[in-house]
Amino acid sequence: MAYFPDVTKGDEFKPSALLSNNVRRLINGINGFGGNGVPGTGSGVVRIQVYNNAAAEIPAGSAVNFSETASLCGDAVPAEVFTDAAKTWGVITAKLAVKQMGDCIVSGPATVAISGDSGKYASPNPAAPATFTRGESGSPILFVANGKGIILLGGGSDTAYDGPFKVGLSDDGSLNISAGFLNRNGEFSTVAAKTGISPAAGYLCLSSTIEDGVWTEPEYKITTPAADAYPVAEISVDETGNVSIRQYQVVVAIILLTKTCPLTKE
Repeated sequence: MAYFPDVTKGDEFKPSALLSNNVRRLINGINGFGGNGVPGTGSGVVRIQVYNNAAAEIPAGSAVNFSETASLCGDAVPAEVFTDAAKTWGVITAKLAVKQMGDCIVSGPATVAISGDSGKYASPNPAAPATFTRGESGSPILFVANGKGIILLGGGSDTAYDGPFKVGLSDDGSLNISAGFLNRNGEFSTVAAKTGISPAAGYLCLSSTIEDGVWTEPEYKITTPAADAYPVAEISVDETGNVSIRQYQVVVAIILLTKTCPLTKE
């Protein structure tokens, strides 16, 4: 069964065939008709009651974090707009006005908006909490079409990649990259973390080349992978500006360059 929020006085009410059929099946099951009196009880969905502790309405299907400073309201947990993937989060099932209570899914199937063209997983985006982005980490995607999909919270891959050259989004929408390891013609070094890179569609590469016999300083570019440009992630930007990241799990970026010796030309 789908979730149907309460109808309160003053709401615009429109009869629902789905709700009516669910009620009929429930009653028929109680009366002994049909094989399962309460379909959906074994769906594995875990919900908690929350209230909107943010300063504005939170759209349905948004990811939310839970406030560590606000108080419980009965059994309702204070929910706020998603900002931190490292903290516990869930997906609200219906839009919540300020201080309004509702349901939040913390485990099991959840319906969300999804952007991006590739990846078997989806993660909430702090820059747009109402839209999840596809990639190689996050919650498994069970179904996706036309920008909507069903993800499985707690489905076994919620832990994002956290190794060298991890690429993420800052609060201002720019790319940030963790430190990594570089091997240039056998010379091993560490590349420092980098922030503030403007996202664009293409391959994010760690680039370094030889000029006048000296290696140039390693830098990140959105460019075509090449002998002197090692790809660490693929960046996608949809028509609405939402950014998705396909992370490559790179242990060591390797750049090997050769030059023709001038003496061999003679």
